[in-house]
Amino acid sequence: MSTSFTYFEAEDRILVVIEPGTHKLWLTRRLAQAIVHDIAGIFASQVPGGGIPGAGSAEERIALEHQMAMNGEDLPQEEGGKAMQYSSSAPPRRSADETPLCTGLDAKAGSSYASIGFVIGDATLNLKLSRAGFHRLLRGIALCSNQAGWQLQDVPAWLTQSLLGDLLASLPPLDESADDDPAGN
Repeated sequence: MSTSFTYFEAEDRILVVIEPGTHKLWLTRRLAQAIVHDIAGIFASQVPGGGIPGAGSAEERIALEHQMAMNGEDLPQEEGGKAMQYSSSAPPRRSADETPLCTGLDAKAGSSYASIGFVIGDATLNLKLSRAGFHRLLRGIALCSNQAGWQLQDVPAWLTQSLLGDLLASLPPLDESADDDPAGN
C-alpha cells in the first residue's frame, strides 16, 4: 500500500491518496489536529511492552517504536517498499470537485495493528496497518501539516522527534588529518 500527502494552498487542505485503489480524500486542519493528537494518543496507549521489566516507560517505548518504524526496522517484507510518499509542494491548480471531504474519523489500535476510518458522507474508508505502517501514516500527516504552516497543537514529542541525530551518529568520523593538510599530503 502507498499513501501520499499533498498540501493544496488554494483549498487549505491536505489531499490524501491511498493506493492500490486510488482512493482520494481531503483532510482539513481540524481533522489533521485530531489525527496527530487524539488518534496518536489512542495508538500510543497500546504500545507493547507494558509490564516487562526493563522495557521502559510507555513514552520511551512509543518513541523507540516510532524510531524503528521510521528506520524501516521490524517490517514485514511486503511493507519494505515505498510505504509513504510526501510532497512538499503541489501543482498550482485547484482540486477536482470529485475528491470527497473527510468529515469524521474512527480509530482502533492493538499491540500489533492500528486502523483508521475516514468518514466520507455515508461511507467510511478503513485502513488497517501494522504498527510500523501507522507510525508512517501519522508522521506523513504531521510533516505535511507542518509544511502547510498549520502549527498543530499538542503533537506528541515522539511524533516530531528529529531522526537526523541517529543518522549522523551512524556516519564514520571525518579524517581530521585531511583538514590539517590542504594539499592532501
